[in-house]
Formats: sequence, C-alpha cells, structure tokens
Amino acid sequence: MNPHLARELARRLATPEGLRQARLTQRAGLTGAPDTPEPTPLPRGPRAISIWQPAEIDGARAFVRPDPGPFGDHYATRRILRPKQAELPLRVALFGESVAAGYLYAPHLTPARVLEEQLRTVGGSERFEVVDLARTNETLAGLRETVQSALQIQPDVLVLFVGNNWNLLETPEVSPFAPSVPARQEVAQALREAGLAGPVELARSRLRAKVRATFDEIALLTRAVGIPVIVLLPEVNLADWENRQPVAWLPREGTARWHSLYEGTLALLARGDAAGAAGQTERMLELDGGLCPSTWRLRGLARRALGDEAGALEAWRAEVDAAAYPTLAFLGAPQAGTLAHDLLRETGRRHGFTLVDLPAVLAAHTGSLLPDRRLFLDYCHLTVEGIRVAMAATAAQVLRLSGMIDGEPDGRAILASTPEPRLSPAAEATARLGAALHSAHRLLTVGPKEPILRHWCEAALDAAPDIRTTFLDLVEARSALCPAVLTAAQQRNLASPHRLLLQHGWQWDHLDAEMLAVLGSVLGATEITRRLTAHRPLASPGIDLADPYWLWEPLERFFPEVMRFEDLAERATLRSPWPETSFALAAGEDRDVDLELTARAPARNPGPVDVLVDGQPAGRLQIGDRWTRSRLRLPASRLPPGLHRLTLRWPGLPASQGDNPLLPAIERLELGLPAELHPVCGEVASLHARPVHS
Repeated sequence: MNPHLARELARRLATPEGLRQARLTQRAGLTGAPDTPEPTPLPRGPRAISIWQPAEIDGARAFVRPDPGPFGDHYATRRILRPKQAELPLRVALFGESVAAGYLYAPHLTPARVLEEQLRTVGGSERFEVVDLARTNETLAGLRETVQSALQIQPDVLVLFVGNNWNLLETPEVSPFAPSVPARQEVAQALREAGLAGPVELARSRLRAKVRATFDEIALLTRAVGIPVIVLLPEVNLADWENRQPVAWLPREGTARWHSLYEGTLALLARGDAAGAAGQTERMLELDGGLCPSTWRLRGLARRALGDEAGALEAWRAEVDAAAYPTLAFLGAPQAGTLAHDLLRETGRRHGFTLVDLPAVLAAHTGSLLPDRRLFLDYCHLTVEGIRVAMAATAAQVLRLSGMIDGEPDGRAILASTPEPRLSPAAEATARLGAALHSAHRLLTVGPKEPILRHWCEAALDAAPDIRTTFLDLVEARSALCPAVLTAAQQRNLASPHRLLLQHGWQWDHLDAEMLAVLGSVLGATEITRRLTAHRPLASPGIDLADPYWLWEPLERFFPEVMRFEDLAERATLRSPWPETSFALAAGEDRDVDLELTARAPARNPGPVDVLVDGQPAGRLQIGDRWTRSRLRLPASRLPPGLHRLTLRWPGLPASQGDNPLLPAIERLELGLPAELHPVCGEVASLHARPVHS
C-alpha cells in the first residue's frame, strides 16, 4: 500500500466517524474475505475416542486413556476400551456432561457404574455392561465427535445425558463481552431491533440450529448401524440454587426503581409478608420485562411462603430461563432451562429416540414439585439418591429396548430391588464438602448464603467426622502466602482419604471468606482465626482490599473480569454491577484500622459511600464522578480478632436515564468496542486497610 494512503487511512480510522464507516463497510461484506481453506479429510484407520488413543494390545485393537493428573481430570477412569467381541454382554454407552460423569463423586461413584449394577441386578450379571464416555464441560461438537468415534467399540444402546451446558457453552459469541468485532456488532443490531430480548433470541435461534444439526447427525449414524438412542431430559436444583443477577439499564428511573423494589421485597419476606412481597414482584416484572432472574427468584420465594408450590415452580423455571448468557453480568451456573427441555423433546419426537423425563421422574419420587438438596449437591449435580433414581428410570428403558426380561420394566421397581451403591464414608464426606465449596464459589443468593454452606459442611462431618482435618487444611491452603499446591496442607491432602480434586473446588484464587466464616461457626471461630491471622495478619504497611483475593463474593463482577479471557485485556480497577461490594478483613490485634478508598461513581451519581462492618454501620466515605480519595478510621472495638465482612454501599443510581439508556452501549458495540448493559454502581482503584500504631 502507498505509505501516504496508509497514513491517511489510519488518520481517518482514528476518528469516531471513520471507525463507524469502516465497521459499516465491514458488516456489508465490502472489505473482502479471507480465502476459504481446503476441507480437512477425515482420518483413515482407528480414531481416538475422546481421550482414549488407538493402540494395539496383544495383537488386537484397543483404546487407552492417559493417566489422570494428581488433581484428576474430566473423564472416566476406565483405562482401556476394546471393540466388542461377542453378542453379550449388551453394551450401553453413556455420553454426557458433568452430571453424567458423576461430578463430585467420581471416580468413586458414577451414574454409569450405578446403571450397570442396576441392569445386572435385574437383567443378569453377565448380560450387561456400561461404557462411561461422559466428560465434564462437554459441548455439542464434542458429543457428536465422541458418539461418532465410539462406534468403533460397537455399542448396542446409546444413552445421552446432556443439556445443562448449552446456555453457557454453546453461544458465547452472543454477548456484549465477546472479543470479536462482528459478534459485538450482531449483538448491537439485536439490541436495536428488540431491546434486551434481541440478543437472547439470537442466542436461542443459534442454539436451536446447533442442537438440530448435532442430533440429526447422531440419528443418521445410529440409524445406519441400528443402535437405539435414549435421551435423558435433565433436571436442576430449583429450590436451593439461586441466580441473582443485577438488572440491566431500564428506561427513565426504571433501574433505580427496580433496586428499591428489590430491597423492599426482601424486607417484606423477612417480616413474613409473603403476599406483599408477591405484589412487589409484579411491579418488578413490569419494569424488567421478566428478563432478570432475581425478580423470579423473589417471586418464587413469595409463592412458596404462601403455600403455592406450583407458583414457585413456575417462577423458578422462569428464573433459570432468564439467566441467559447474552444478558449476564455475573457468571452463571450450568442449568438446563425450558429451551433445552423443548429441544430435547422435539429431537426425541423427530428421530424416534426414547425419552426419560427426569423432572417428572424425580417429582414422582419425592412427592414434591420443587427439586432441592435432597437430590442435588449444587445447581445440577446429583446426590447418590438422585443418581439412583435417574439411572433406575434409564435402566427401565434399556431393559425394555433389550427385550431380555419379561413384562414392562419399571424404574420404581428397579430402584426398590437394587441395593445402595457401595460408597465409603470418606467419599461421601468429600462430595458433600465439594458441594459446600461449589456453592461458596458459584452461588449468588438474594438472601444469606450461610445456611446452605453450613448444611453441606455439617453433612460432611456427619458422613465422616475425620474430615475436620481437611477443613483445617483448606483454611491453611486458602490463607497461605504461596499457591496452594506449594503448601504443606496440599501434601497432606494428597495422602488423605478426603482428597480434594479440581472438581471439588480445591484450587481457588481467593480467600474464600464466606466458606471460612462458615467453617469458623462449624468448627469454632478461635481455631480458624488463629490459622488465618498466622498466615495473613493485618500488619504494616497494610493491605489493599481491592485485590480480588480479598473479595467476599469474587463473582460480584462482570464475568469476563472473573474468568480472565486471554483475548480481553484485564482491568486495573474493581467494578461493581451491584449496589454494594463486600471485602474480607482479617483482624488479629487490638488496634484501630485506617481505611483509604480511591474510587469513583461511574453511574454519574457521586455521593456518600456507607461503610458497614459485619452488617452494622461504621461510617461514611465520599466519592465523585472522578477519582476521589477519602479516609475513615475503624475503632478496634468494632474489629475483634477474626474475619470481618467490610461492605461499601454505593450511592444510589441516577433517578433518570432517558428513554433508551442502552443506546450508548449499542453505539459502542456497533463500533466493535466493548460495552456493558448493566450499571456500574462503583469502581475502586484501591481500598487500603492499615493498622494504627500507637
């Protein structure tokens, strides 16, 4: 290119209008396109089956998996897969996501192992086997590839247990945070055309197409070789798992009004006025159009308090649906919603797949419409009871398709006639501790989170009291000044019967304050405080609580800032999409503490920042719409030795944002620039806490 023309082009692109023109040209397809690469030919000969690599053992073909690392991996532990050699045993291949993989119990107990034991108990010990090909974080592309390659080992029946991951993993490009310029522009167009519902429907339409293409190919393959397919309709924890999210910008005073109604609804629920709370949620729904999951969570709580279980079920299904990836601020949890259920049902009808309706099966088993911690460890992973019930319903369909037993198989009869799985108390306790850790890390509640964490910690102690030593090792690993893998606690845990793997949340980049607070109440605060302050004392020159390590809820940030995407630059400041932000402050000595806050109010509403210690007012700081530094002294009487929750309550949002408050975000996205759909209530450059020396 001519240097003069290149400089002129760069000058024009550096202006907003020039950039806009370039983006419009790009979207119109006038900037040229890269050459289309030649298609890659399919490999010949044996192909890997997931991580099982082709090999020859004693002159016969086999597939061998690599050894898992010290913290485990995402796959079943079966070392060798071999092609089928005889008609029996009938081979069932189980595919799916982390639920199907037995997350938190694996490798000690998995759905595949339970299914195999149930089939052998009812149908004959030598007549059935189950090959476990489920994996954590499975995608539709991975599922299609694994099913295709697994035909090399001649399965007789396929069982597919998928759907929970689809919302989070299948359409990540439909998000204002997507790094791709064309993806941002598509989101902008969808926002212009249909508001917040536009990107949600865009992601749904793409998911429909991906699901249809994936299952069409699986159906084509299985019909060609005559293999029946069973599809499980997944269920999720509706009663215990919450999806708190901030509301996006609403017209005029809508956002400020929504947050006022949110606080008022919580107060009504706390006073026992469920009818009043239900009425408040009607007004919240009018404001947010049903697109904010927090509103539905509050509505479900009110309906349940009124004795309306069906109304609570409807609200909490809507909550899961409203936690759509394109409009998330906080990181969500994998849960199958109505769309996943509809797609799986439609797939079953179109291809003649056998469907196991787990929501109906589990409701019939418990006698309750609302699935809860009895069947679920967290958002979607099943307890032992949940696994047994789900696999018994699946076993009934496998037996029916096999024709190997007389009569019509019944899941409830299979459940009653098969023994409890063999699981050691240590393995059960470890899974329950994992449930507590998972909830501490991924659950954002509208009310206190402490009860669910306490439940799982106490349940772990009930299963195996000696897991107390693992609790203490966890405190040491979290508070150490080096990575957990370098601590003595790590080495002890590797040799422990309560060995914590990646799936249990052992590796975590934060203090885990909520979890430590619960462990203190379960084990005794003195022991936790002693270990914590020994490693992380508040001493001169103090600490910067704005370091994400000290966040009480690390997920209360825009999710790309939590996940650290490689293709997105990290921010140097802490931004809060919620009206308050909490930090962990570990006090170890009888001294006053000086706070120095450098912050601003990006929502253009400067004012006082209320400071609370353990929920009680402790003073005020000031911030402006530009960076402001202010100080506050906390007396030693408010900070006895131990872990304290220090909360900044940001100034209220501006009273009015105009008729289209999303327009600035849309315009940025059209230029290919990053943008947020939610208010930034406060932004912190630093929050220094220093002990005062007399």
